[in-house]
Amino acid sequence: MAQRVEADFWRRSPAPQFLLNQSRILAANDAALDLFGYSAEELIERTGWEELLFANLAQFYKFHRFCFDSRGRSADLEMKTRGGRPLYVRVLRRPAAAPGEYHVSFADYTELHEDSLVYQAGYDEFMKVTTELENALSVIEKQNQTLGRQKDNLKNELAIAHKVQSQLHSEDFSRFKTVNAAGFYATMADLGGDTWDFFETDAEFYGAIGDVMGHGVAASLIGIATRTIFKNTFVDMANFGRSVAEAANRMNAELYEITRGNYYVTLCMVRIDRKGVMEYATFGHPPLFVVSAGGGVGRQIYTSQPMMGIFNNLEYASERIQLQARDRVLLYTDCLLESLDPLGNPLKLDDVSDMLRYSADNSPAAALEKILKFRRDHAQSDELPDDLALALLEYPG
Repeated sequence: MAQRVEADFWRRSPAPQFLLNQSRILAANDAALDLFGYSAEELIERTGWEELLFANLAQFYKFHRFCFDSRGRSADLEMKTRGGRPLYVRVLRRPAAAPGEYHVSFADYTELHEDSLVYQAGYDEFMKVTTELENALSVIEKQNQTLGRQKDNLKNELAIAHKVQSQLHSEDFSRFKTVNAAGFYATMADLGGDTWDFFETDAEFYGAIGDVMGHGVAASLIGIATRTIFKNTFVDMANFGRSVAEAANRMNAELYEITRGNYYVTLCMVRIDRKGVMEYATFGHPPLFVVSAGGGVGRQIYTSQPMMGIFNNLEYASERIQLQARDRVLLYTDCLLESLDPLGNPLKLDDVSDMLRYSADNSPAAALEKILKFRRDHAQSDELPDDLALALLEYPG
């Protein structure tokens, strides 16, 4: 009986799924029928179903090869609904009980695909601008006599690149419901290596802040790539219920393909559900700082494990804590702690516990303003020693 319940569990899954063999769809759950807009009678055990679901036969053949010939873990396909609306989906498979049959799951990436077109346009412009910038730098080195004119061009192009990067990292924290949140993002120079992304479903909030090794064009490009990986990872976690640790393993593999071990990214990642359970992990990154609404000095929590992108095939871990109503969690990059006073003393998180703590007149945005002022007063300077990203998350209870 237990095996039968397990075998039929996929039918109740919120993830759209088919059971199929090489020629037929044998069964579909309600989520799959809702996604594509067909009834079971129109798809199950019917010929010609591929013309109903796929944008073209080339996409169907790709789907068929993935299901029955490929050893790949997933495939991205263009499909369509009953009304002809295009769908961009990620397909995953697993063997069914009977030989030659597979369970196939669909993750709807249509909205993400449309967003990616916008990001791609910004990324293309960013690449164009930075390429022109590097060409300008080469000209400056070879032709000192034109230094003044080239410096003016360089400043203009850096300003544009900075504007593009700032737009890519802009975030509306007021849109989140699971947490009350506020953030601050600034680069030390025109181009920085700090990056972040945040995502929310009806049930959970996801957030990550990262710091790419170094500064300048290379670090900023890796930072943009890392942010895209964050975004895809959060959607993947939401669709397939992956833990922070499982997601981290996949993220590290994707970053390693980009960096080939020549660059690394330190980062912290959290997932908070409606009951206040926070799963978290840090990867060579400063600890998260948890401030209780009830008083006392904040807690620094972290997982002792390496940064990402420099070692391949690592197995990461995550931990969980229970947040109470109005507890707050600070995510930050190391610039905050590297803000030294004139005697060389670093800023201490314990000194800002009360500034972060919840009160009726101390919203997350107001609390971050207090920290930024405290940092300026501590360093006696408005200049940042590094790129700085801060996000303050409050569990409302």
